[in-house]
Order: sequence, then structure tokens, then C-alpha cells
Amino acid sequence: MTQLAEPIPWTYSDQPGILLWTWQTPHFVARITGTEVANEDDPTGRRIIRSYAWDVADLMRTHQGLPRMLVDGTCTSFEDAESLVREHIGKLYDPRLGYRKFAGPLAFTFSLSTGERVDVTEYLGTPCAVTVLMPNGASRTVTGELDVVHYKWRLTTTEQILEIVPEHVVKITNRSEMAERATAVTRASTYSGIGRIYNEEPRRGCTGRPGFTLGTVDHAGAPRCPIHEVGLPDHMLR
Repeated sequence: MTQLAEPIPWTYSDQPGILLWTWQTPHFVARITGTEVANEDDPTGRRIIRSYAWDVADLMRTHQGLPRMLVDGTCTSFEDAESLVREHIGKLYDPRLGYRKFAGPLAFTFSLSTGERVDVTEYLGTPCAVTVLMPNGASRTVTGELDVVHYKWRLTTTEQILEIVPEHVVKITNRSEMAERATAVTRASTYSGIGRIYNEEPRRGCTGRPGFTLGTVDHAGAPRCPIHEVGLPDHMLR
């Protein structure tokens, strides 16, 4: 994912026991600190890094004259720490400041309530149906044109603007709610939600073949299946 983003211009320094990468701009300072483990018994002198701490501090609104800490964490690899720095920089700061080029798709990638990580780039500016988990455990589907504002989604309808916390989202699609309901009615209960794949083993009369995932059958490129696809409109078989 991050290969689509520009390289971060890190400044590197190496002190006994500590490796430090710093990225400072007029608006923030980001750091990754690698903590080294003593490895005196290794004759090759190989260095072992125990963990990588990362943080982003704001320089626009300081705290008692010092950078104001915004977000931090710890990772087991430099790559993971750098990805988190990219993601937060892309979400924390106004796109007009130009930092989204370092974040790439990570600026639009969010964790849903299901634990799934979703890049919503393809949904931006399109009418979307978003299913949100409510406090009582029920779910509600809302529709509108999607935009991303920092860490939240914004759905604009003809009547209002809704702000949604992605961690409360169960599902997002750029199909209308009516189309989603129609799909639920016409699709078999075993439908996986992806292409023409069903959560069922192939059986006699089925035109599909075993899917990539165990326990699924894939009908891609096959004629209409008389078992799984009866009554589906032709456009849903493509």
C-alpha cells in the first residue's frame, strides 16, 4: 500500500543503543526510535532492535513552547512504524498542506467494526450505502456522497451532512440501499458478497468450480447456475 506514496525524507542519527529517524516540517515533527538490544555474544556484531517507537508532535499549536504530542505507539518493525506515521500524517493534516502524497492510500484506509481494513479511495465522491452499528446492537444503513475528513467519513445527502466514525461501520458499498435490498432478496442465502462466489461446495448440476477459499464455489465465466443463480438479472452475472 505504501509503495504508492512518496518516500519520507527521514534524517537518521545513530547513538549507542538508540537509532533515530526524524522528519520535521513547519507543521509537525515525526520520529521513529529503534531501541537496540545488547548482543555482545554475537561474533558477527549483528545489531538487534527490540522495538520501534513512533510519534507525531504538532508544531502549529505547541504546549508550553514544546511540540504538542498528537499520537504515538510501538511496533516490532520499522516498516510498520513508518506506515503508521504515514497514515496519521495523511489524516491529521489538511490536504492543502501537501502531506497526503506521503500517505498515499493510507490516508483513506480505515478499520471497520468487523476488524476489516478498508481503503475507501474508490468510494470517494460517489453515492454510497454505509451500514452503521447502533448502540443497541442493531444496524442502520444510511446513504449519501462519501468524503473523508481527517479520521471521519462524511456522507452528504439532499437533506443533511452526516459524520460517521469508521469503527462503527459494518459495511460500505457504492450501491444504493434499494439495490442492496434487491440483492438480498434475489441472491441465495449462501452468497459470499463477492462476484459470483457462494459459500457452498460444488454439487451436481452446478456450473461453478471450487473457489480459491475452501468451502466456496466460483461461477466466474460460467453460464448461469441453475442452483445458485436462478432469478438473478443478467447484469449480476458479469
